[in-house]
Amino acid sequence: MSASVPAYFERIVASYHDGKRNRCAHLGHWDSVAEEITHSGSTETASPPLISASEFQAAQQRLDEQMIRLARLNHGQSVLDVGCGLGGLIESMNEHWSGMELTGLNVDPEQLDICHRIRPQSGNSLRWQEGDACQLPFEDQIFDRVFCVEAMFHFPSRRRFLAEVLRVLKPGGRFVASDIVLLDVPHTESFPRFAVAAILNDGYGPWPDPWCHHGSMSSLCDELGFGELTRIDATSNTLPTYDFIVPRRFDDDHDPGDPATRAALMLRWLHRGSALRYEYFAASKSY
Repeated sequence: MSASVPAYFERIVASYHDGKRNRCAHLGHWDSVAEEITHSGSTETASPPLISASEFQAAQQRLDEQMIRLARLNHGQSVLDVGCGLGGLIESMNEHWSGMELTGLNVDPEQLDICHRIRPQSGNSLRWQEGDACQLPFEDQIFDRVFCVEAMFHFPSRRRFLAEVLRVLKPGGRFVASDIVLLDVPHTESFPRFAVAAILNDGYGPWPDPWCHHGSMSSLCDELGFGELTRIDATSNTLPTYDFIVPRRFDDDHDPGDPATRAALMLRWLHRGSALRYEYFAASKSY
């Protein structure tokens, strides 16, 4: 299978060109789901409060901060972000770290064109590379850190991608990622699995292996020889995202007719019903 660009990125790119200028292309992180989100003039209690674009962007940046914290980043390191989107994570590292060699890889030249607008700061160097995550166009053992934020489930093979990560990491290097995995739980029995996969692929695909039949990240990292594996369940922390990305006029009982919105509704249904797990991972290369 060859790599392809998820169709929903058309909206993300169009939103950027329309002036939104948000470079993040992933869910947001809320430190506490019990934390009250207040909005002036809002007295609604029957439905979740509306989340503003600025609040959502702040939550997306908090997710990036979680990734950077797990990476144990240091100044002067060489970093690769695979599936870099519009460059949000690299932009954050560029602003807060110095002497870095920062590389973003993406299969989509249109997204990379937006990335090229980021200017290096504090002695950092920036490189943007078009390429396939399962065939990384880099030499062996050249990166101190490799990131992959909410992109791995789109790749043709988690196994091939993780083997490539291991190849390009330096000994002692660290890999950090977030991943979405669907679970075998009773909640999904009311909906055929092929229909779940079809809806997700139609709006948010490619999504070749939603149930990780060919191996989860943790099992594959163990099999391939990664060490010091850390796994954090961030399912509840990312759940509030849907109060922003799913239009309020749509509910779970009506087909919106749009593939991307339909897929977002499916993700919300799975996420709310404990049929989906959103995880943060970190692993090290020990040799």
